[in-house]
Amino acid sequence: MERNAAAGDALFSTSLNSHHLMVMFWCSVLMLFDGYDLVIYGSILPQLMHDWELSPVTAGFIGSSALFGMMVGALTLGCSSDRFGRRHIILLCLVVFGIAAFGNAYATNTTEFALCRFLTGVGLGGMVPNIVALMTEMAPRSKRNIMVTIMLSFFSVGGVVAALLGKAITPEFGWRTNFLIAGIPLLFFPVFYKWLPESISFLISQKRFQKAEPILRKYAPDFKGSAGSLAATSEGITKPRMRAVELFVHGRAIDTVLLWIAFGMCMLMVYGLNTWLPKLMAANGYSLGSSLTFLITLNVGAVVGGLLSGWLADRYGGKPTLILFFAIAAVSIGLLGYRQSPIVLNTLLMAAGATTIGTLCIVHAFAAQLYPAAIRSTGVGWAAAAGRFGAVAGPALGGYLLSQKLSINISFLVFAVPGLVAAIAVLLISNRHVGAENRVRALAPHAE
Repeated sequence: MERNAAAGDALFSTSLNSHHLMVMFWCSVLMLFDGYDLVIYGSILPQLMHDWELSPVTAGFIGSSALFGMMVGALTLGCSSDRFGRRHIILLCLVVFGIAAFGNAYATNTTEFALCRFLTGVGLGGMVPNIVALMTEMAPRSKRNIMVTIMLSFFSVGGVVAALLGKAITPEFGWRTNFLIAGIPLLFFPVFYKWLPESISFLISQKRFQKAEPILRKYAPDFKGSAGSLAATSEGITKPRMRAVELFVHGRAIDTVLLWIAFGMCMLMVYGLNTWLPKLMAANGYSLGSSLTFLITLNVGAVVGGLLSGWLADRYGGKPTLILFFAIAAVSIGLLGYRQSPIVLNTLLMAAGATTIGTLCIVHAFAAQLYPAAIRSTGVGWAAAAGRFGAVAGPALGGYLLSQKLSINISFLVFAVPGLVAAIAVLLISNRHVGAENRVRALAPHAE
């Protein structure tokens, strides 16, 4: 039997081909709209607060409603694909968030708006863990970090698009137009239905060998074995009711909790900054137009950071990359509260975007590689769900800080602390499970 079969992974030593790139493309499109949805609220928030005469606390609550929905979606739909399949759950999530996004465009009051934002969050919260799991399982082993992070970097591209459109479209056509754009993926449902594959690992774990075989030939054409032969050597199948428990056994309990802390702190910084950066910078003496430009700069930095984090993770490992990025995030965010020269300010914004939003790329990939395939979607889904507590707290915290009229440097320092906490959490994660991925990577060149 081949070495890759012995590893229980048909893609252990396969070469990159057009089918892998196609999966990355369609998953990247979905990530783009996830990022678009993140920034869209922050970009239209000043106009929305003016039109509906919202207080900062109310605006923060509405912002948190989508993030609470993401937490619910990650815990339910995000974990369901270990039972029902990656593809089916991704398509369901696409329908949910697409319809809800269109609903936001026609909301007439804060209750309707918050409800649609919640449902949008449910769809997106369930979708992200599943496209991460699908991409992890369908990419060649040697390219997984970089392919997952390239895909996740489109989250930041979506943020840039949202900030640019928010600046260009909102003054001319109103804030509702931005949400009509957010629902566009729903119109392409037939395309996703046709081209998005099911995970080979999932099909084999369900013993659906006949359906797995043609997919196996496309994604691992050099593999000489069969889907049935992989089943004997693949990672153990976990019963559905035991998947959540599996996150806390076999020495994973402490690592799982630490991973959740890192996720939570990362998302607090990401969603807090993207929701309140324009208002915070305006309060620091910058014009509203400049403040929206700062949001663009933050997300451009995120694109660079997402790609760089993947390269660094493949070269040096996910753990040291995360520690470095979280430390830089804490420093750069803390310094944003002080008046800086334009060059220094934009450098800090780029660094903050690269090491917060950009870090979301590698932290998802890192989580996916901590767990075996049978509980991978559950592991990523629960980590993302735990992270949503931080995501919910971010907009609410920003609204509270503004309502208290604290100095801007104090507000930014508060948003910097989670970076330090996240760095310490990742540092404390055991090398045992992280090292397993590195050992597999070290064997890859010898696979025949």
